Amino acid sequence: MFGVPYKNNMGKEEEENLLETTEISSQSSKRDLQLLPLLLIISVSFNIFFAFLGFFTSTHKQDSIAKASYENGFPSDLEPARSEIELVVKSFSGGVELNSEGHFFTDQGGHEYVGPPESAVDEAWEMLLGGLNLDFDKNEVNLADSTFQWPESGFYFSGLDVYHSLHCLNRLRQAMYPDYYTHVFDRPMDPSRVNHIGLLDHCINHIRQSLQCHADLTPMEWRLVGSKIILKTDTRHTCRNFDKIHAWATSQRTRFETIQSFLNGSLRIVD
Repeated sequence: MFGVPYKNNMGKEEEENLLETTEISSQSSKRDLQLLPLLLIISVSFNIFFAFLGFFTSTHKQDSIAKASYENGFPSDLEPARSEIELVVKSFSGGVELNSEGHFFTDQGGHEYVGPPESAVDEAWEMLLGGLNLDFDKNEVNLADSTFQWPESGFYFSGLDVYHSLHCLNRLRQAMYPDYYTHVFDRPMDPSRVNHIGLLDHCINHIRQSLQCHADLTPMEWRLVGSKIILKTDTRHTCRNFDKIHAWATSQRTRFETIQSFLNGSLRIVD
């Protein structure tokens, strides 16, 4: 007797709950349908925004690459040095010639940097490498976290890679005369000179990579002399004006005579 009303009550409650659920579901579906156009607009807007952003970034990047050049400088160039860039067209010297007796010789261009070791040759290279090591304060260029700072002055220790390549070339020249340059290659207590073969390997690799990096596209020209095909090295090349860069670099050179930590040997340069 008590079970029937109980079931009827439960049936009513379930029916009411079902109606409520159906109504809620119907309302939810209507809201979803109403929100659909809005969601579609938002989705399309985001796609357009990111497409525009990608296009702008790509265009800006291409524009930056277009503006960066051998003449205007590149982002990787030391920023203060860019103002010194100037292009010049010049002929290379030191080419191979053939005399009337059929013997090879070279012209006299650049003769001050080559030949048997003597003080005049060393002085020429010393002057050429005068801009090897440079110091900058934070007002000139911010090199924080990218290079060493001298403890005495706080100056950033830096330089231009062209001098590193020249420095390496000079090391290879000196290696041709080990008996003369014993102070360079026979200093076992100096960690930068312990393994001079490793040092020379480093220099060969650095010069190789530098040449590949700058990839001079000037065409080689040849001439026939008798039965010998000889390279003409006096072809015209477009170059950055090294004399102008050198004048600027030497004005920024590191004053080692004022750095006590370098003078007392507590800090050494390994290059």
